[in-house]
Amino acid sequence: MTRPEPITADTILDAAARLIEATGVDAFTMRKLADQLGVAVTSIYWHVGGRDKLFDDLVDRLLAEMANLPLEGDSAADRIAALARAQRRALIERQHLLAIAHERDRTPLLFLPIQQKLAIELAQLGVTGAEAALILRAVEVHVVSSAVMQFTAVRGEKHDEEDPTLWTDDWPDQDLVAALQSPTDYDAVFEYGLESLLARLRS
Repeated sequence: MTRPEPITADTILDAAARLIEATGVDAFTMRKLADQLGVAVTSIYWHVGGRDKLFDDLVDRLLAEMANLPLEGDSAADRIAALARAQRRALIERQHLLAIAHERDRTPLLFLPIQQKLAIELAQLGVTGAEAALILRAVEVHVVSSAVMQFTAVRGEKHDEEDPTLWTDDWPDQDLVAALQSPTDYDAVFEYGLESLLARLRS
């Protein structure tokens, strides 16, 4: 007979993060978390404290995760692209935890390590000052807006990508109309925009 995994602060935080990302912050309760773990609520309080302390610990773990996103590639532009992709993935996968961080005024700290890494890579390319700030912000805006569109499309109310009645039959490019009516490939759109942003840095 297999012995159950011992309950620790880490196993509680792992389960809480999964539950929050699956059902949202508003639906989260300590009772639901206890039921998922198969323990008494008092056991959770013993290991991690109350709901606020648990949320603070989750945000601290998220800060550490964002500070250690992979930075890989042979060139500065490749490393910027890898960091942007990793940040987008983290934003999509941690949508509800990000909301908790935002409520606790921790959002600037979440993005600071990423911005600093981007600034270091841009400096290696000789891009500093106001120009570096503009490129850094452009990359961050592209990452964040792409993540928001992605998880809104996945988790939001389902609807058609395009209303066919908005495009007339005599529009000269019917292949374009047909393509716009197919589901959006958000990964492809993100990659196209990212490569467009980095094109000058690669030249």
